[in-house]
Amino acid sequence: MFVKPIVAFLVTAAVAAGGSFGATEATGRGAAASPVMHVQLRAQAFSGVTGTATLSYNAATKMTTVKVSVHHLQPGSVHPSHIHAGRCSTNGPVLAALASITANASGTGTATTVISGSFTHSHAYVNVHLGPGLALTQYTVLACGELGTGR
Repeated sequence: MFVKPIVAFLVTAAVAAGGSFGATEATGRGAAASPVMHVQLRAQAFSGVTGTATLSYNAATKMTTVKVSVHHLQPGSVHPSHIHAGRCSTNGPVLAALASITANASGTGTATTVISGSFTHSHAYVNVHLGPGLALTQYTVLACGELGTGR
C-alpha cells in the first residue's frame, strides 16, 4: 500500500518547509505593559494553508491568550492546533494544546485559547494539523510559525 511512502513524503516536506517569526511588541495600559507577539503561519507539506497567531501575555494573571487564524482550509473541516517546543523543523513535544479550529464556508477558521504561563520568549512554535484528530495522516502539519527566540 502507498500510505507509508505518502506519510513519509508529507513529513519530510513539512520538516523542510520551516516557519516564520513575527515581531514582538509591548502593549497595555499603565506601567505594566503586556507583551504581544504576532507570528506568521506558513504553509507546510504543500497545503496552501497560511495564517497568523497572536499571543498576548497578561502579567497580572500569568495567562497567555493565543488567537490562531488560518485561511485556505476545506470548508467545515476541523483542525487541532498546538504550541510545541523547538522549531517547526524539529517536531518537538507539545507544550500546550490549543482549541481546534473549525473552518467556515469560506475556508477560514479562528480559535482563541487562554493558557497558563508565558510563551512570548520560548523556543517554540505554533502549528495547525490536518485533523480532525491526530491519527495517521491527520497528524500532518498544514501551517507552522515560530515564536520567541526559537527562530
